[in-house]
Amino acid sequence: MTSKGTRYDTEQIEEIYREVKGYQLLDDSSSSSSELSSSPILHTAKNSLRRGLLALFSAPPTIKFAKSAKRDSLYLACVLYNKDRVMVTEEDRYLPLLEVENSYGTNATVTTAFNWLMKVNCHWSEINKLKHDMEKLNNVTSYSVKLLLLTALQQLQSLTGVQDLGMLHYQPIRDENTGAVVFVFVRQILDSKHFSFQQNLKWTTLVKFHKNTPRSDCLGSILSTELIMYREGSHQPVSPGLHLGYLQAELCNNGVLRVMVSSQSPNSLPSVKIRDNANVTKDEWKSLLELSSHCQQCTDNQSNKSKNLFKRQLVRATRKLMDYLNIPADVALRHEIYSCEVLEFSPRVSFIILLPPSPAICHQRSDAKLTYPTDTQINQETLRVPVKSFEVSHLHTYQPSFISSYTKAMLALDVEMTAALQAQREAFSRTEIETTKPLVEDLKAHNLTLENIWKEARWLTDVVRTAREKNYTGILVKALYQNLLNEHKGDTSQHYSTKEASCCQHQLTKSDQHKSNTNNCGTTNNADTMTSCNTSISNEELSDPEASDRVIPCALNYLDMGAFI
Repeated sequence: MTSKGTRYDTEQIEEIYREVKGYQLLDDSSSSSSELSSSPILHTAKNSLRRGLLALFSAPPTIKFAKSAKRDSLYLACVLYNKDRVMVTEEDRYLPLLEVENSYGTNATVTTAFNWLMKVNCHWSEINKLKHDMEKLNNVTSYSVKLLLLTALQQLQSLTGVQDLGMLHYQPIRDENTGAVVFVFVRQILDSKHFSFQQNLKWTTLVKFHKNTPRSDCLGSILSTELIMYREGSHQPVSPGLHLGYLQAELCNNGVLRVMVSSQSPNSLPSVKIRDNANVTKDEWKSLLELSSHCQQCTDNQSNKSKNLFKRQLVRATRKLMDYLNIPADVALRHEIYSCEVLEFSPRVSFIILLPPSPAICHQRSDAKLTYPTDTQINQETLRVPVKSFEVSHLHTYQPSFISSYTKAMLALDVEMTAALQAQREAFSRTEIETTKPLVEDLKAHNLTLENIWKEARWLTDVVRTAREKNYTGILVKALYQNLLNEHKGDTSQHYSTKEASCCQHQLTKSDQHKSNTNNCGTTNNADTMTSCNTSISNEELSDPEASDRVIPCALNYLDMGAFI
């Protein structure tokens, strides 16, 4: 059984970063004057120096916060809050907001800039150096928006007096009236008493801010309860142990792949805890794999109580997760457990993934033919987050050193690669051509290595792709329930009657005949029934195999009323 936890290769990334920085293509001090005079990079360095001299003798423009959103413009904003207060301008109506560009172009440009800004968000202390290196490269079209973003970030840092502006919100905020787009940074200021204000900023209460700024206003819609809750929840990992997570993705009309997450903990999938021990033994996992679609009727008479306890814990977690997401029993029995691996997010946190029926694992948002629960049916305490934003937030929480090293290496490689390609295009002599060609090849090899490392770390897309393959076989929830039922039917020591066993078998059979129908009893009655069943299954009973053996048969009886364990 493999685990993604072994694939976060931080050491290799750091080695690549050192090699990339060792080329020093943009480090003027590393070369002699004669070498610089013949280098293609010199022209851009001279241009940068000329621009610097012009800026030195010209008066800098006065920087002011924006008070309204212009049509089709791109903005940067920061939400700095402390408890129930937020930092605003003196008018009490405006957040710190700066215009980046008065016409951002296409949605693809916005998406590209946002994804790049997520990498910069990991390295606030490197902004000045990054901007300095990028300015040395002349006539690079792809850098125009990036340089404007870095300039706006420096201005926000200067005007607010805060270097670390916080976490970039998981998606841009768009004003429906003007088409303006805002990238928002969110940070909690813990010690507001020792905070020095800049440029006429002050604290005001959230209530007063929303009173002065209508929600219909773009600046008012930026600051929402969801925005602050997302920031606070995304910094909290789940409790140590083994968890059961629910994975469902959707492809939106704009081509963005989104994944369902819990609004209370958006850095992980909606989940429930199975047990405190995060490790799954080889025997435990093997006992689940035997329940694949080709072996649904197989039972292991030699299973020990440890294996059976693990299955009961998994069944109980499955029922709780389905109940939390408001998924009906007949649909729940057609779900599958991801059978390829247990995902290790950190040394103390592991996840077993629960998947909906194959068509619903990754679906088009406009697809109305599917029978799985829709957004209106699933628990409203969930969000649909772009996969790239989720991956960065997730790794920040569980693998911070990996995401920090990766983004640092990618930012450095991007600049050095651009410089090398420009030098190759401008190379004239045979010596220059022979020098730049192997350099470009080395950088491309480093880029390919980093891409492969990133693919290994992207467990979510791996799971979605694998589960949608035709030859993939998962572990049906129905098979897990059936196996547990058979275990009890074959054990005469259990306080479990033949009548109850027949009742459970009848319900499992009936669910196949009525997959698209719910049972006659209402959802409220089911929830009440399961709640009363929950109270009878305590943590102490689950940790005691003998006590759990006595409780599970009683719980199985609720299958006849549309509930399931």
